[in-house]
Amino acid sequence: MKYIIILLLTLSASLNSFAQDIAERTRRLTPEVTEKYHVLKSNDTIMQGQYTAYLNKKLLAVGNYDQNKKIGTWTFFDKHNQPSQRYNYTTKTLLFEAPENSADGVRYIVDDSLKTDYTFSRPARIGGRYYGYLNYVNLIRLPEELRNLSNESYKTTIELLVSPGGRLAEFKFRVHSAYSALDVNDVVLSLNLKLIKDEDKIFIPAKLNGNPVSIRIIIPCQFYKSDMVRL
Repeated sequence: MKYIIILLLTLSASLNSFAQDIAERTRRLTPEVTEKYHVLKSNDTIMQGQYTAYLNKKLLAVGNYDQNKKIGTWTFFDKHNQPSQRYNYTTKTLLFEAPENSADGVRYIVDDSLKTDYTFSRPARIGGRYYGYLNYVNLIRLPEELRNLSNESYKTTIELLVSPGGRLAEFKFRVHSAYSALDVNDVVLSLNLKLIKDEDKIFIPAKLNGNPVSIRIIIPCQFYKSDMVRL
């Protein structure tokens, strides 16, 4: 019993010491998403401990960092606060992926030359179908000629090409009239992949008949404020 009490006191002292070595920080990931995380007091560029993200006070992501590295199981939620995905960064294992919601309007385009009797599994972006795409949205700043357009008159999409190896190969942003199908008059902006962190280029590949395939993901978004977009 004496040994257990000493052990508990030692653990308590260690935890208190650890808590004293980190500090909580808050920042905006997007105008609508707030991050709360911890950093080392000795170096505030190193994230350590629990991380959470909130969309208008609704939990969006929760997990842990160790020396700027995501570790263990992270849970992600959609914008309606429903569980979207659970992923273990230590074992690189997808533990849960919520069924596709047709209301989200996300489309997948793949070579369907196998017209009959084929099976298809969609790709998975680590972070889920909302949080996982926020860093892409953050890169989009509309040029002057595309600012202050109406969501009623124009439709916008993010288009991602993912290789069979699960790597982002192309990133485009498209603006087209809400009153017609896609055509040559669409405005298409190509974004530089060098601006994207390496971890944001990683997907779990799509598969056709069990084999990894390249795929184009079409994600609807909306104009937001004067020169931004949001999911």
